[in-house]
Amino acid sequence: MKKRVVIIILNLNGIDYLRNCLKSIRENTNYKNYKIIVVDNNSTDGSKEMIQLKFDNIDLIKNKINRGFSGGNNDGIKYAIEKYNPEYFYLLNNDTLVKKNWLSEAIKVLKKTNAGIVGSKQLNFNEQPTISAGWIRRFNVKYYYGDKEKEVGWVSGAGFMIKRDVIESIGMLDEIYNPAYYEETDFEKRAINKGFKIVHAPKSIFLHAGGKTFDKEFNNFSEIFYRNRFIYFMRYYGLIYFIPRILSDILKQFKSKGITGVKKLFKYYRIGWRLDSETNEKEKEQW
Repeated sequence: MKKRVVIIILNLNGIDYLRNCLKSIRENTNYKNYKIIVVDNNSTDGSKEMIQLKFDNIDLIKNKINRGFSGGNNDGIKYAIEKYNPEYFYLLNNDTLVKKNWLSEAIKVLKKTNAGIVGSKQLNFNEQPTISAGWIRRFNVKYYYGDKEKEVGWVSGAGFMIKRDVIESIGMLDEIYNPAYYEETDFEKRAINKGFKIVHAPKSIFLHAGGKTFDKEFNNFSEIFYRNRFIYFMRYYGLIYFIPRILSDILKQFKSKGITGVKKLFKYYRIGWRLDSETNEKEKEQW
């Protein structure tokens, strides 16, 4: 019997995107042993009611607050383990449309390469390639859009498969990054540090609108992005890797907002430093 996959889809006021995403899964998935869990982060647009009326074979988790990307997906993973005990988890954004055989192709690559994490190929809604994966270098990030199966340093969080062994080894997504940005990169870095491979699967394809929930629900992108950027790079690479990013961030903020933008940038860095320091102290106390 084929091993079970649980597809976890996070939703926040994305009723139209979610409906179309679920339809595309139903129409384009030839791998039969899967279950869908939708984690709703307290939507008010009728998303939950739509699922219950139109998709009675889907498990729905109704969070009473917005648990963010990490928190919501962690809720789905915990629920899946308790109820379905799956071998694989596929985390998929709600603003996506999957293509034919997307799931079976991801599983095929995972088995063939013995990867711990497999990322699918992303296209925009005009079916043009967008960033699917890449590698973090000292002075920049190298992006991968390619059509070849390749081991990479990270894959996009919009859609990726995780082997159960990875979660059992490193735990789940770190909720320090809530509501969004760098959470999947952190998770994937921890997986690599434990010896797991991350592989891009070019024949597992989905279309991705990109950023629709964040654009609609949050108005403090800069604070969240730069805060989480600081946490991630200082955790795993240190100052020598972060200095080029600091210089790039300063230039970008100065050009757009002048000295005020630069001051805010360092404020966001300080928030990241404080948040990570407080988290480390709590972990030490637990030990």
